[in-house]
This record gives sequence, structure tokens and C-alpha cells, in this order.
Amino acid sequence: MSTTLSYWPYKTYNWGRWPNDRGTLNLLSEATTARAIASVKAHRTFALGAPLQADEIAGDTRTYQHKLLRVGDYIYGPEGEPVQEAADLVSVAIHGMTNSHIDAYNHVGHHGKSFNGANFTDNVSRETGGSRYTIMDNPAIVTRAWLVDVPRGRGVSALKRGTPVVPDDLIHLRDQVEPGDALVIRTGRYATTVVRPDDPAAQDDHGNWSGLHVECIDLIAKWDIATVATDSSGDNFPSTTPECSVPIHILTEAYLGLPLIHHLFLEEIAGQLAERSHKDFMLMVAPLRIVGGTGSPVSPLGII
Repeated sequence: MSTTLSYWPYKTYNWGRWPNDRGTLNLLSEATTARAIASVKAHRTFALGAPLQADEIAGDTRTYQHKLLRVGDYIYGPEGEPVQEAADLVSVAIHGMTNSHIDAYNHVGHHGKSFNGANFTDNVSRETGGSRYTIMDNPAIVTRAWLVDVPRGRGVSALKRGTPVVPDDLIHLRDQVEPGDALVIRTGRYATTVVRPDDPAAQDDHGNWSGLHVECIDLIAKWDIATVATDSSGDNFPSTTPECSVPIHILTEAYLGLPLIHHLFLEEIAGQLAERSHKDFMLMVAPLRIVGGTGSPVSPLGII
């Protein structure tokens, strides 16, 4: 039940709407799964995760590490035959500006509050990790998704970095989306080989990125969208409102209780859907079961 706030955003959106911590993922059901399955026509699958790499913005190799623990060790089977083995160790920093991941609701707080008005510091700490609103609370997502290919809609290959996605880019879906659907938004981040917004005139230390304008949130809330995924940061940088540096993160995760999915590779599925009149497809997202985690790396599947 939304209540009035004395500060931006002036209302609490979905606080108190559901008797649990799942937020908009409560909108997922057997019916939304059936709708997702019904959207599949060509039975073609696409891995939507971007290749893992060190964060392009931070320039910090600690954000992604991969090494082989062992190579060629001999293991002897029941008959003594030699078997070679290789094994890996992978470390991925979640919430960077490069690797595909999904956020948990304890990722962000606003004015000291998390979703449903819970104290942010009660939900997560450096010493103990997350205790509430963790990625363990996020069920696997299987739902119908709608691709919003913003560059193609505007007749360009990619949005100029820092150019926001606005309500006019979404409004054509108003008679098609149903509660529990997902929005998957392409800005064209991977349309070229240059993925780093290396702009010395950037107004934010994140760089310049295309993401959602804050005015898109009321449509997303009205349509009861379950999750929003982008090929970029979700937020536009520079911010589209003076009240908040990351308004999309705050409005979705702290007020709507809606998980964001970031940095997906959408070029292949977008190319296929460009030939179809309807841009819906089946989206499957399964986070890793990280106890106390504030998010998880993901490589979602898109099935058309």
C-alpha cells in the first residue's frame, strides 16, 4: 500500500503490497509461465550473457579473475588408466559496469531504507553479509519478455552514450504487456566492439551510459512489469533527475521491489526479432544460490 513521502520520490509505490520479500516476482505464476511458453514459435535459443571480463570502467582486474587450478593431473580409474583433468577458479565482482548480473533488493537503499521500508543496515553488512532481501529470495524467472529495441526504433544502430530511453520508446507496448511480463531493453551498447564509454566530458564517474529515463518508471509500475533487463547499466548516466544519482536503481529495487538485470548481450536475439512483428519471447533467468548475496552473475536464456 503506497504511502506519501516528504522527499523524492514522494510515494512508496509497492511497499506493503505483498506479505513477503519477493516484490514484483510475486507476479510470476503458472499463468505467466504458460504465456512465456506460448510465445515460443521458432524454437531458437539465445544465451544473453556477455562474455566475462575485467570491468571496463573500474580498470580493476580484481573485478574478474579466472585461473586454472590444475592442468593435466593424472587421476587413475578403477582399471588404472591415466585420465587428464583441468579445473578452474572464477571470481566475478557483482554490480560492476561490464558483467551480466541480476540485483537483489538489498543492493541499494534510499534514505536508510530498503524495499518495504526495512532499515538498509539491518539487511546487509560487511561483517555478516546479507540477512534479508538477498539473492536467495529471488526465485528463478520464467516469463514472457518484450524486446524494446530502442536504436532500431529510432533508425540508428546504437544510442549515443548518455542518451536516455524515454516513455515514447515504450508506449507502443501499452496494449500488449500484461502483469508479470518482463521488459528487455536494447540501447546498442554491443553494436560496436567499443564497449567502454571513454568520454573525458562524462558528467558522472561511471562514464556516459544510455539507460532508462526516470519518467519510464510510472509506465513500468502501471504495467506491473516483473523485471527489467538491459544491455547497459539500467540507469542513464548522467542521471535524468537532480534528486538522485541512480534513480532507476532506487525506484525499482527500493520502492517497486523489482529486480534489475544488467549488461546483457542482445545483438543476436535483436537481429532475429527485427524480422518479426511481435517482439515477445520466453525469458529464463536463474541466479546462483549465493547465501547472503546482493546479486548474482547470470547468463539468461531467450527463446523465440
